[in-house]
Amino acid sequence: MKTLNDIKNDMAILYDEVRNNQCDLKIASELANIAGKYLKAEQLNLAREIFTSNKASNYLEINSGN
Repeated sequence: MKTLNDIKNDMAILYDEVRNNQCDLKIASELANIAGKYLKAEQLNLAREIFTSNKASNYLEINSGN
């Protein structure tokens, strides 16, 4: 699985390739779109993990009577 730094590096390389006319703009656009969808999916996974861990801690606080 790619990390955020991997995607940033890939997008930087892609940007340089587009500027140097080494990559078609339409292909670059599609690759950037895919990277954006990947990042959005990771953002949703992180939000779900935070929500579920927060929900568990709230449940413990409520049931412990503190």
